[in-house]
Amino acid sequence: MSRAAWGALEPYSTGGVYLNFPGFGEERETLARAGYGTNYERLAELKAKFDPDNLFRMNVNIEPAG
Repeated sequence: MSRAAWGALEPYSTGGVYLNFPGFGEERETLARAGYGTNYERLAELKAKFDPDNLFRMNVNIEPAG
């Protein structure tokens, strides 16, 4: 039922998401890209520099670039 409501409201959405409600969890990278928007690629580069082993991944994760 909640998936149907989510789908019905999608045409009225801007495409952004609140990362404190990360959806249903199956759409991990899609969700992260929607949440971080145009900053995603820059954040992935920073992640590759400062956390290349992806230690900090227990959130809406950004995979390290590269």
